[in-house]
Amino acid sequence: MIGAKKGKLNKKGFTLVEILVVLAVVGTVVTMIFSLLFYGFDVFNMTSKEYEVQSNVRLAMQKTNQLVRYSTALFAVPDLSYLDDEWDYIGVSDDETRIVSYVWNPSTSSHDEETMVGPFDGVTFKLGFSKTNSLSTDNTLELYFESYDVDGTSRRFNIQSGYEALNAIQVVDYGTISHPSTALAYRNETHSYENYKIIVNIAMVLDTSGSMDWDLSGNDIQSGSSTLSRIEILQTQANALVDNFALNTNSDVSINISLVPFASYAKTPSVFYDIKNSSQKTSIKTLINNLNASGSTNTGDGLRRAYYQLNTKMNSDLATSSVDTIVKNYTIILVDGDTNTHSMKNTSSTSTSIGCIRWNSKGKCTLNGEVTTTTWAQQYYTANATIGNCTFTENASTCTPGYVKGNDSNSTANGYVSLMGANLNDPNFVSNYVVSFARSVSTSQINFIATATNTASDRVYYATDANTLGLSFTEIQMSITNELWRFLGPKLSVDAQ
Repeated sequence: MIGAKKGKLNKKGFTLVEILVVLAVVGTVVTMIFSLLFYGFDVFNMTSKEYEVQSNVRLAMQKTNQLVRYSTALFAVPDLSYLDDEWDYIGVSDDETRIVSYVWNPSTSSHDEETMVGPFDGVTFKLGFSKTNSLSTDNTLELYFESYDVDGTSRRFNIQSGYEALNAIQVVDYGTISHPSTALAYRNETHSYENYKIIVNIAMVLDTSGSMDWDLSGNDIQSGSSTLSRIEILQTQANALVDNFALNTNSDVSINISLVPFASYAKTPSVFYDIKNSSQKTSIKTLINNLNASGSTNTGDGLRRAYYQLNTKMNSDLATSSVDTIVKNYTIILVDGDTNTHSMKNTSSTSTSIGCIRWNSKGKCTLNGEVTTTTWAQQYYTANATIGNCTFTENASTCTPGYVKGNDSNSTANGYVSLMGANLNDPNFVSNYVVSFARSVSTSQINFIATATNTASDRVYYATDANTLGLSFTEIQMSITNELWRFLGPKLSVDAQ
């Protein structure tokens, strides 16, 4: 009986709780094992991806190094929105997932696109450049590639190209702080070097009316006050602009500036000064420092004088040039108030007819003869000369060649702005920048000047203090510099065999 009872006890199984506990333990262990396994796979994939990215970038660097080393000219440029014929490029694709080479194909007259690096899942790229003096033509340029992962990891791969660019005639970085270079343009043929000469002519059309003696809020400055007048601020920032342009050391570039100050009328503009010449730079800065404020605002007369200055200089440059030359004209138009004056001229005509030349006391004609009649007509003054500094008179010619027409309605004065601005609205002749300086200038007036001169909205600046005026001038200088790079690439001609 006792043995039978023991047999029944041995037949008892596991409880449900015990089974669940065992399954939970086993599940936890299996989960940990698979987590470690998947983590190992992830680490392996990440390491493999990182290795592949780095290997590909380094291969691209080596290829770029060879291109740099044997190229005849290098230009670090702001973008790849255009690809010039006969030039090769290295840059980043629009979606930044690939580093791409664009090689000029003379047989198809187009660029062949070749992917140098990428794409990799979650990785983007950038190209960057560093140069001590960006506009210097010496062979010192540092190029670097950067990669960015979605997890925030970034890497920079540097390549020193300066000392390796043994055959380069010039190595120039045309990037700026606001528009940094993001691509490399180069030439790599066995061609002889024949460069363009670039002549940059800038007319600084500066408002020197009486309000330029006020402070920026439009108040008179009291004697002994430390507050700077508008014209004093303009002088400081204009001098800085000249200095910035003078930093360009490219021997193929000539930068010339003429002052065209205007108030009631535009006095005779200055000659064009080569601001890369230290003596001439000093001369124009002296003229800037000697500007004084008085009179009304005849913006149209400033535009008139600027047009003739640029046109005359351009024709002279092209006529006297001994090498292939490109002339680029620019105006920088600064105003601190609405236009209220314009320039007129009087023209007279005479006619002869038979009529009474003598009357008696009763008012009857006693003698007939030839009668001469003078008729006066008034017109805007459009020729190239300094008008007389006198008030307009309808029936006189005492102020040849023209008069200051004051107390105008704004529409009449702006009619002159529109007429003179039409001379400056051809982008093939000139590029314009308009600067509103002070809070008193109406937006409609600035827009009117911009429209009259065909100035793009991104080239219209609103400066209300010294800092914003300085920034405006800096942006203008950078904009002009960015435009020049496409013309400064060397023109290469095939060697005669």
